Amino acid sequence: MQDYKNLQKSGSFLSKAVFFTGWLLSPFSIWNDSFINIPISYILANLFIGVFKADFLALVLVFYWVSNCLGLFMMYFSGRKIFDLKRGIVHEIPGVVATVLAYSLLLILLDRLGVLRSLNSFLGIPQVR
Repeated sequence: MQDYKNLQKSGSFLSKAVFFTGWLLSPFSIWNDSFINIPISYILANLFIGVFKADFLALVLVFYWVSNCLGLFMMYFSGRKIFDLKRGIVHEIPGVVATVLAYSLLLILLDRLGVLRSLNSFLGIPQVR
């Protein structure tokens, strides 16, 4: 009986940990994009630029959107046990979409200004365009 209670507690802790990690990746907080999603996207784009042979900006944007979607999915699947997500979620969607689009446009602008560059460009390795 004691083991079952411990399993329930650990499952609850695990659900909360997954939810929190999802929240960190999700677009529900504005600050997370600057400090979490964009750096993760930048690092992943640098790691995979040789594998996908794609434009660096495109890779950054794809990984940025994937990290946001992954965060939303993590929140949804783990949060169903924590609370009911149906309340107010519809009202949050326009703000979430606006935030993600704004940061996407910022990334495009930084690329056009020459600020967003891959690590390969700093090392002198030619970039695929």
